[in-house]
Amino acid sequence: MIFQVVLDDLTQLSGIFGVLAIAIAWLYGGIVLYKFIQSKEKLLLYLFLAIVFTMSPWYPSGFGYIYWLITRQELVYPAYVLIGTIGAPIALISWIQIYMPTLHKKWKGVVTWISICLSVIFYIYLIYFLFIPSGAPIDELIGIKDSAIDISYKGFVLGFLAFLLLFSTVTGNDFAIASLKEKDNPILKWKGRFLLLSFNLFAIGGIGDGFLPLSPATLIIFRTLMMLASTFYYLGFILPGWVKKLLKIE
Repeated sequence: MIFQVVLDDLTQLSGIFGVLAIAIAWLYGGIVLYKFIQSKEKLLLYLFLAIVFTMSPWYPSGFGYIYWLITRQELVYPAYVLIGTIGAPIALISWIQIYMPTLHKKWKGVVTWISICLSVIFYIYLIYFLFIPSGAPIDELIGIKDSAIDISYKGFVLGFLAFLLLFSTVTGNDFAIASLKEKDNPILKWKGRFLLLSFNLFAIGGIGDGFLPLSPATLIIFRTLMMLASTFYYLGFILPGWVKKLLKIE
């Protein structure tokens, strides 16, 4: 007999806002992917990967909720963990391909290879403790589920994700500030403003959502900040014509 999983109100709220955050990220990512298909500009491909996979730690919350709505069951633990972690290194490497050539071109190769090595170590750690040792998965070294769709990451997984958040915040602010210094280019300055908002809102939302105890109010606030971060990230790179008209900078 298969028992149905029951979600409490906070868990369902987490799932709903997880779906919304993922949908918004994929909406903007889809627009960027369409532009890449049209132009074949490699930067747009990296931007697409960065947009959609930066949200990957929150994929289990959204996709897990959709799965629950259909089956009234929860995702099996290995699938849950892989959905939420496998895209994080892709987001890191993709962002480096945008950031380094723009501001630190001579260090691009070194930083790219360091990120690849860290990513390989991350994947080895993840796969090993998910599938290989006796008693696998070792959730104390990967993550402990707080509910059917939420998890608290542990061990190297937590350290790696925290590093990604710190790295993206520091380099993102550096990137945004460089754009703000372009005094004779109002479009670039506005892009810098949007990016400054994006990286800092994402940092606040990521820290609050990932590391602090949540109530319904704080969950809504932190997930909303992350949705706004996705919006400003998109505007910071792909500033649509209607926004330029609104800002009177065409």
